[in-house]
Amino acid sequence: MVKTETNLLRLLFQQNSSRNDISRDDAMNLLNYYASLGNNTPHILIVLSLEGERLATNTTRLHAMADFSNLVELKEIVHKNSYDNIQKAFQKSVQGSQAHCEVEFIHNKTYVNMQFIPIKGEHEQVNGVGLIIQDQTIQRLEQLAMKSENKGFKLIFDHLHIGVWVSEVKSGKLVYASKGLADLYEYPFETFHEDQLDIKQVINQFVHQEDRKTVLKSAVEALNKLEPVYIRYRITCNNGTVKWLTCHTAPYTDEHGEITHIFGMQTEITDEVMMQEQLKYSANHDILTTLPNQRSLDEKLAHLFREKNRFALLFLNLDRFSVINGSLGYQVGDEVLKTIATRLSLILPDNSFIARLRSNDFIILLEDYESKDAIISITENLIHDIKQPLLIDEYEINMTTSVGVSLYPEDGDTREVLMEKAHTALSHAKKIGRNTFRLYSYSKDTAFQRKLALEKDMIAALEKEEFELYYQPLVETKTGTIVGAEALIRWNHKEWGLISPGEFIPIAEENHLISEISDWVVQKACWQIRQWLDKGLNIATVSVNISPIRLMKKGFTEYVKRQLDRFHVSANYLGVEITEGSLLKSEKGVLTTLAELKELGVRVAIDDFGTGFASLNYLREYQADTLKIDQVFIQSRDGQVEKDNIIVGSVMEMAKGLRMKIIAEGVEEYGQYRFLRNRHCDFIQGYLFSKPVPVADFEKLLVTGVLEPDPVKVEQDRLIKGNKVK
Repeated sequence: MVKTETNLLRLLFQQNSSRNDISRDDAMNLLNYYASLGNNTPHILIVLSLEGERLATNTTRLHAMADFSNLVELKEIVHKNSYDNIQKAFQKSVQGSQAHCEVEFIHNKTYVNMQFIPIKGEHEQVNGVGLIIQDQTIQRLEQLAMKSENKGFKLIFDHLHIGVWVSEVKSGKLVYASKGLADLYEYPFETFHEDQLDIKQVINQFVHQEDRKTVLKSAVEALNKLEPVYIRYRITCNNGTVKWLTCHTAPYTDEHGEITHIFGMQTEITDEVMMQEQLKYSANHDILTTLPNQRSLDEKLAHLFREKNRFALLFLNLDRFSVINGSLGYQVGDEVLKTIATRLSLILPDNSFIARLRSNDFIILLEDYESKDAIISITENLIHDIKQPLLIDEYEINMTTSVGVSLYPEDGDTREVLMEKAHTALSHAKKIGRNTFRLYSYSKDTAFQRKLALEKDMIAALEKEEFELYYQPLVETKTGTIVGAEALIRWNHKEWGLISPGEFIPIAEENHLISEISDWVVQKACWQIRQWLDKGLNIATVSVNISPIRLMKKGFTEYVKRQLDRFHVSANYLGVEITEGSLLKSEKGVLTTLAELKELGVRVAIDDFGTGFASLNYLREYQADTLKIDQVFIQSRDGQVEKDNIIVGSVMEMAKGLRMKIIAEGVEEYGQYRFLRNRHCDFIQGYLFSKPVPVADFEKLLVTGVLEPDPVKVEQDRLIKGNKVK
């Protein structure tokens, strides 16, 4: 006998309980339990006879879905297909098997799931049929809406020129692929789904071998990070076509936050990539020769500097190339450049880097060379091969080249230094006859070695005050009174003593130190003027020579003003001399600076007049205070005296008409002085009165105040005149 309710509940759903084990009261309790389960379930439970008649139901308020006496009545309220399915499921249940079907009601758009269960008695005989009706309307409507939405999306995706796909995470299978994806991969759309491809198969079969690892890594990131992933890669289609794609992927998660699907969208960007590559190539290569250009050279040098491996930089210039352009035309010149570029690519080692810098300049980088002798051998072979005749448009052209070489790291560790030193070596190779080369740090030429040493020592010379100013008096022609001086820079080198500016100024212009030197001269001259004024020495003007390079650089006028203010010197005590040749090189920049200096009160003189082929228009435009006649016209050679005297006389008359003072420089003979005095030249400067002297000696001259012509020169002139009279 069952003693507890718990044991009684255990008998629910057990089929083999003996009647002797259950009392009448327990049996009634079991029936009540079954009734309680049935009445409290959310589903409709109906008991049907074998003929389909409704015998019982679990609800007293019949729902429309259960409001029938016999299954046949459903024929009027459900769709035909649904009714046919009901009959098939019912008959199957009558025969002893469970069956279910989905049913759609006609009028109220209700969807249910009907499950038919055979009710069996003793000996497994079917005595009736149980029907469970589950309302599926909400779920079904959501499914239909999603299906309709997906159908709309599919229609859109299939008409886009992009590929859209969805893959299951567990299986990796592509559950959806748009027509655009098939077109993109040039894969038959009809077989895309039939082949049941998964995402790994697609990657292994189509993604370019060089990009495969990156794509697989991105796929893993998409799963791990739960974030969208963007990647660009190449695919290889079945016909061998290579395409560039962009792929955007995004994970889809269920209500539990688990990733169930991956959505992807792919777009072909082959044309864009090719355009970018073309633009990149154009930006980094010379259009004419297809060699790397300045930009590529800078990137290559930056890379080599990071690697810190030694290399040689060869600065190559084709000799007299302008003659080719001028005589045979630019078209032939272009063909020469292209042929030379091809020849260089063929004859140089494989690890060489060749770039066209500009016009007929090329840069060659030789990495990790064995020795300087190896560099020399390569350069000599290069010069020899370029010298071989070129046949261009039926012209046989013989080209030669000059090369300058600098070495990393011994000659420098920056692009600017190495280029500058290679160019210096190139300039020297040009000067000694062309069709040759020079290594910046490896030359047997004594003069070149001296130049290199001077260039190296010049920066230290500025810091250590090795430069000094000498002063050459400027005297009034009639009286010999000292009215001013020209400050002339000298370099007192620690090894070679005094060095002429004619030697080191060109070097300073090459290595861009000329501006610093010009500023030092201005500062030193202003300081010296202050010293002389404090000592009560009388001096009208001290003139300094300024390089046109410094005049073209911004801020010169401001710098002059600061020095004048610093040493409390009036601007009229300072003069600036500019060569006639520099007017030709940079008239606009120089004109602006000179106008600013004149407005400040600084006197301006045009130096070396008559040697620079300047037009008379410059005299009018620049409005200089003084004109200095070059010594070449003063120190006339035999047979040229009469012509030079005419030129000098004409220049003096013209200058006076323009209200300019005249200075004759380079006066060494008394006869020259006599001629200039008779022509009423304003001032004279030259060895006849004094050579350039140090500060201490010049101060002694200032104390005297008046200079007489060199008596030796006077006596020589007297003897010459006496001989002519005899």
